[in-house]
Amino acid sequence: MKLNWGTGIVITLSLFAIGMGYAVYKAVNTKHDLVTTDYYQKELAYQSTIDAKKNAESLGENIQFDINGDQVSLIFPSSLEGKIGELELELYYPTMAKRDFNISKRDWSIGTIELPQEQLASGKWIAKAHLESAEINYYFETETVLH
Repeated sequence: MKLNWGTGIVITLSLFAIGMGYAVYKAVNTKHDLVTTDYYQKELAYQSTIDAKKNAESLGENIQFDINGDQVSLIFPSSLEGKIGELELELYYPTMAKRDFNISKRDWSIGTIELPQEQLASGKWIAKAHLESAEINYYFETETVLH
């Protein structure tokens, strides 16, 4: 059977329509998680985070993940070690919002904090720490990949 140019156009347009239909179907069924549900309020208060970042940078050290076998810890700068502070720690899992969790500590002697192993899955983790010690606010952020 010999195809003429009209048949070729119909086949091409049909394949294009099927491809576009598939693309629309996939786009509609894709779940899009926001980074945070209250992003607008956090954006309004972001100047305080910028100031806290500057305070943290002035220490010359950042927080670090310490992975030792099954145990995962977060080590805070040695210049703050032993001081008393309040900690708001957000552990953020970028690919699945339901794995995110928070840890709060009041009257905490700053040092190393053990993270709950049962809540940590393999993949990329971002730790966002808001720390207040001696009326000075600090904001630290670091990331790691757990295997």
